[in-house]
Amino acid sequence: MVVNRRGEASRSALLAAGKTAFSSRRYEEVSIVDLARELGVAAGSISYHFGGKRGFYLAVLEAAADEFWGDLLAMRGPALDRLSRGVDRLLDEAVQQPASFEALIADVADAEVRQIRERHRGRLADALAVEMTGSSSSAVLRAAISGFLSFVEGLVLHWLHTGEITRVQVKDLIMGNFFGAAMSALRVDPDIELTQRATDAALSEAHGFGLFAGSPGVFHRAETPE
Repeated sequence: MVVNRRGEASRSALLAAGKTAFSSRRYEEVSIVDLARELGVAAGSISYHFGGKRGFYLAVLEAAADEFWGDLLAMRGPALDRLSRGVDRLLDEAVQQPASFEALIADVADAEVRQIRERHRGRLADALAVEMTGSSSSAVLRAAISGFLSFVEGLVLHWLHTGEITRVQVKDLIMGNFFGAAMSALRVDPDIELTQRATDAALSEAHGFGLFAGSPGVFHRAETPE
């Protein structure tokens, strides 16, 4: 049992160090020998736990995505506040881990990386749909959320590459696009019913962005208990 605990601790330490190692360098820019030297371990340790550099890299990306997801789940408070903090958490990740962030978003030619991305992206899309309506059954809403996530990915990459706009502007664009996507879904599918928390958040944010003007009947609140 002691050996297992030590093994898990060693594996966790390697993942934490690997997140830093791959934060600013691409996969092909890192050699397993140099990586092991930087981490202060034998190269065989990485092979033992992860089967080599490739397995280590994929495990680091998976762990980073899981950590981000765990942080989102731990957030408490009103829906709009959680959305705002979630966007901040995403932007922090993009700034602190630019190489791994871009790999998950843009490396679509790598099938294994793409699988990690799609799995976590789908989980986030489901969570947003459930937050808004209490279920993830609306095809229109899911399509709108998918488009919103693609917008976020493209916008953040553009920001990282060019620095042409400020972080505040990036966040405002993300928040505005989210509620714009929600409005579009509601217009296309009048049967979508929002939860009370989603309605409150949307009405609050609408005043800031001028959304839903002249459309007082666009919201439909779900009658199911919260």
